[in-house]
Amino acid sequence: MNQNASEKTSERVSSFKKERFHLLDTIRGVAVTGMVFFHVVFDLPDFFTVDVSFVNSNFSQIMEQVVRIVFIFLSGYCCLLGHRPLKRGLTVSAAGLLVTIVSIIAKVDPPIIFGVLTLIGACMLLSIPFRKIQKKEHFCVLCFVSLTLFILTLHIAHGYFGPLFKPLITFPEFLYSAKNPFLSAFTAFFGFPGQSFDSSDYFPLMPWFFLFMSGFGLYGWLGEKINKLPVMKLRVEPFTFLGKNALWVYLLHQPLVIGILWGILLLLK
Repeated sequence: MNQNASEKTSERVSSFKKERFHLLDTIRGVAVTGMVFFHVVFDLPDFFTVDVSFVNSNFSQIMEQVVRIVFIFLSGYCCLLGHRPLKRGLTVSAAGLLVTIVSIIAKVDPPIIFGVLTLIGACMLLSIPFRKIQKKEHFCVLCFVSLTLFILTLHIAHGYFGPLFKPLITFPEFLYSAKNPFLSAFTAFFGFPGQSFDSSDYFPLMPWFFLFMSGFGLYGWLGEKINKLPVMKLRVEPFTFLGKNALWVYLLHQPLVIGILWGILLLLK
């Protein structure tokens, strides 16, 4: 009985795979473009005397969070579309590790530890057991429970569990007091950054895994209906192209941006 149900799920996912839903690529491309924009803004002070007070404005911070939320939620939504989740998860995790190594070699201060690619790779691997869910109502529960947990753990790095700025549970200080770099990094991976931990691009498992799983659950629940909508065929270039190649764009944009800024700096001298 379980085998038959599993085969039906595989057939459903395979049927989705035959067709490309360009709107998903388009939205992903817009999110990636937003990430590149913010990285360019953060890089500018290292090369030019540029006022980047915009980065610290409320509008900028809100937009940065929107870009993050869209990208990670969409990654979870698209997860069931792909085959070989183990291979895909390991590949993205390896890409995240590569980003960390390059940032250390390039002496980025602080280096990129537990960046978005590391998070997405880990989420893909952790979501594998959930692919065995068969009933849509169970995916519905998964979606809403995950979304609720995301909201409640949004400020876990600041020491509490609760919606918005209303703590329901305050976590013990020892979770954030690790001074040993390795222990601090270990707790930081789960959302409890220790005193010696710092990263230029930090995406811990909590709360972001829950956001990923809310997208995962939404696809399992309503994916069949959503994918039949005519708007799913919408293409908006170049965003659609960037979305299809999001991994490569994320891997290559930073050295390209730094190279371009460096070239401009040399021309102006």
